[in-house]
Amino acid sequence: MLLEMRAVRAGIFLALAACATQPPAPEPPLPIDTVWAQTIHAGDTVVLVPGTGSYDYLAAPIEALPGKDPVVDPRKVPKVGSDAIVFEQAIAAAHRAGVDPTTLTYLLWGAGFTHDTAFTYVSYEGLHVPIEILGGENSCATGLIVENLIKYSVSDATTDATDLQKRLAARGTSGNVIISAHSWGGAVAEYFVQNFPDANITFTIAAGVPGMIPDYMFTGPGLREFNSGSLLEIDRPDDPVHQLNPSGTPGGHQYVILFGDQFMGSYGVTTEQLSCNGVPGPCGM
Repeated sequence: MLLEMRAVRAGIFLALAACATQPPAPEPPLPIDTVWAQTIHAGDTVVLVPGTGSYDYLAAPIEALPGKDPVVDPRKVPKVGSDAIVFEQAIAAAHRAGVDPTTLTYLLWGAGFTHDTAFTYVSYEGLHVPIEILGGENSCATGLIVENLIKYSVSDATTDATDLQKRLAARGTSGNVIISAHSWGGAVAEYFVQNFPDANITFTIAAGVPGMIPDYMFTGPGLREFNSGSLLEIDRPDDPVHQLNPSGTPGGHQYVILFGDQFMGSYGVTTEQLSCNGVPGPCGM
């Protein structure tokens, strides 16, 4: 009997010891790590929604280039380089999803193009990405931020989102629909997915979004679910637009991260590094 009890105790001890040495179960991946592959696939459509000054920085210099389908390299066209955020953000999102960026369809809305219908964008990593002009001109497409303050309103957000919805419906899309937006474009994109649920946007990435406009608060940084899709707002900690700080350094509103000429990635998508006018580190506030 004594031997049997000792054997039972030894078995219990060995079982407990085995449990104690087993590694803990791995933590499940966070939604921010899985949303990319869940929502972005080859053949999907990406809608590019730039913000304030997009006519001045995108449409005007691109339409000044020769040809009906010009090749646009942001390293060679400085104005485009200043407003290349939505392109690089979309390409970075495809990389994060494990998808070849050149297998997606890109539609550019809101920059006020008048005669070009397409161009080829050369990314900072050297990819040649065809861009189709969806049309439209956002309320703040011409002029600087300080010249458009009166236009940052619910009325203008409604007007812009309505135009975006009509043009998307008329164009038609294939696969999932993803939005890559920045600045006032990010504000329009957030307003759009929150107030136009029938648009069925799968994933919206909005960077450098104003903290608020009169009578309307945006979601703030982070990943949230809206209607049938996900919304990710990305804001640099030194972004004067998000902080509503008119005296802040404009470089904090740039989400293409460059160290001099070296491309580091899209902030909040493929890199967490900051740069201020090409110099590593945050901008002063």
